[in-house]
Parts: sequence; C-alpha cells; structure tokens
Amino acid sequence: MGSVKLALLNIKKNFRNEKELKSSFIISVIGMAINNIAFLILWYYFGKTIGELNGWKPMDIFGLYGFGTTSYGIVASLFSGMFDIPNYISSGNFDKYLLTPKNILLKVSTSKISTSAFGDLLFGVVCFIIFAFWSKLTLIQILLSILLIIIASIIFYSFSLICMSISFYLMDGHNVSQGLYGMFLSNSLYHGGAFTGLLRVIFTFVMPSLLLGAIPVEIVKNLSISNLIMIILLTIFWFILSIMFFYKSLKKYESNNLFGFGS
Repeated sequence: MGSVKLALLNIKKNFRNEKELKSSFIISVIGMAINNIAFLILWYYFGKTIGELNGWKPMDIFGLYGFGTTSYGIVASLFSGMFDIPNYISSGNFDKYLLTPKNILLKVSTSKISTSAFGDLLFGVVCFIIFAFWSKLTLIQILLSILLIIIASIIFYSFSLICMSISFYLMDGHNVSQGLYGMFLSNSLYHGGAFTGLLRVIFTFVMPSLLLGAIPVEIVKNLSISNLIMIILLTIFWFILSIMFFYKSLKKYESNNLFGFGS
C-alpha cells in the first residue's frame, strides 16, 4: 500500500508539473486528438467502400478506436515512465530505481506522464460515445464496455511492459523493444474484420493486439459470454507473465553509468 500511495503521489506531482505549462498541455492534447481523427476517417471510409466485412460495419470503427485509444490513453498518460525503460537501461538511469525500498515497477512506471496521451484518452471517450449512441447500446452493454476498457488497459500495460523489458537482454535493445511495441499497437487499430484465420489467432493469443479493441467491440455487439471469459483469462495470464518477466529480466541489468548513479 505504501508503494501504491507513492505511485499516486508521483502521478499527481507529474500532472501538476505538466499543467503548469498550460499552452503546451492544451496543444499536446488537441494535436494528438487531431492526429487520431485522420486514422479514424481512413478506416471508416475503408469500411464504407468495401461494405460489411466479417460482421464489421463502418460505424464499428468508432467502437474500435473508442476501446483502443481510451486504453492507450489511460496507460500512456499515467504510466508513461514504463516506455522509457530501454533509455533508463542504456543510460544507467535505472540505478536510482534500484536504490529505494519501494516497488521498482510502480516507481519506474509512474516516473513520467505523457500529456499527448490525454488527447488519446479524450479522443477515445468521444469515439465510444458516438459508437454507443449510434449502436443504441443498452445499459448492460455500456457497463460491459467499461469493464472491457479496464481489461484492455491491463493488457496494453502488460504486453508493453514485456516489450520494454526485452531491453534488459540486449546491448542496445531500444530499437527491438520499440519495433515490437509498434507492431503490437498498430495492429490493434486496424479494421477488425480484416483479421481472420491464422492472423486472428496470432494477434489474439501470441501478440494480443485484437484484445485492445476488435474483440471488445465484438463482445459488446454480440454479448458473447465465451469471448468475455476468454479475454478475462488472457488478461490474467498476460498480467502475471509481464510482472514475472520484468523482475526476471531485471536480474540481467548491469549499470552502464560510470559514476554508479543516474544523471
């Protein structure tokens, strides 16, 4: 509980620091939201052009981005320090997280926030509202959607942590970590109906990109209990695996800082 309180204080402090630069904060939020609109329009008109694809309608793209960018916004805005793990390792700045008794993973994850990710969060919420209104979701479906957003956020954090932890094993693991993470994230925002057969299996169980948006949309539309149970079990699996992998990988860390402490 002490580590959790420290993490919440870190988030609060980081948010206050970023908010001091009000113009920069607002521009970052609005800029990222505008950037996301371009991708949304692209996939929406792709759906309009080809029509219904494996049960996916054009308006389902709003649901995809509602789940995907909201979960990304939650994790990236509050736990952005996790994405700097490769840089901390290569620069030797990871030392300072090892020299305190508090939970290492929570400390490094909450060491930084991303202001632009608040734009993703805002954009995702707006997309979901449009999807819910257009699809005439019931109260049960809306409550289920909130649960699925939490689940998607945990999955996003878990697999991203695995990607970043790979850097512990490589001399310059930044490119490998970012490449794997980029593949994971980009596939989560592709048209859900385009994934069939082997591709769907790979991006559900091997690289869980579809668990961030495509499968949650299908669960809400069809009220599929079997898919809900599957995604919950996979969430538990990826979360436990990511924490175990991080702490196992941490044992491989060797400081690259000649002075013995991060700058």
